[in-house]
Amino acid sequence: MDQLFDRLGNLLKSWVNQGDSGPRPFSDPGTQRSGDPFLDDAMSELDAFLEDDREKQERLAREREARMRAEEQARSRTGASRPSGPPAKLVAAYKTLGLAYGASFETVRASYKRLLKEHHPDRHGHSPEALKRATETAARINDAYRILETWNQTGTLGDE
Repeated sequence: MDQLFDRLGNLLKSWVNQGDSGPRPFSDPGTQRSGDPFLDDAMSELDAFLEDDREKQERLAREREARMRAEEQARSRTGASRPSGPPAKLVAAYKTLGLAYGASFETVRASYKRLLKEHHPDRHGHSPEALKRATETAARINDAYRILETWNQTGTLGDE
């Protein structure tokens, strides 16, 4: 199996070093850098693995973990550790209107009108309980539409 990795490593290095169209970033490991820190780190780790240099592998792993801790600390100090993905309030607004996240605004408007016609309090005046439920449902629908309309116009949720 090690022979396979040696051959694969040699193939990868020869592929990276092909061509005369410019400097060869990894022709002599450790002397030239590509300018991409992730690629440089990956190539250093690959070289350490292919050379079966356990000390270098451990040192690179420690350096990578230290960098990750420093980046996490910097993010926590600046408050940049925001959750990825769409805001939960936005997803909930789409769900309230019975739509998948990211539906076009024309679809949002059509769904809003359809749901409001169906749940408008004037259509449920025959009993106080039905009127109360319709009023609450219409308020949720209006709120969801307001959130999506603001998002469509400004790119914010309106309460920021």
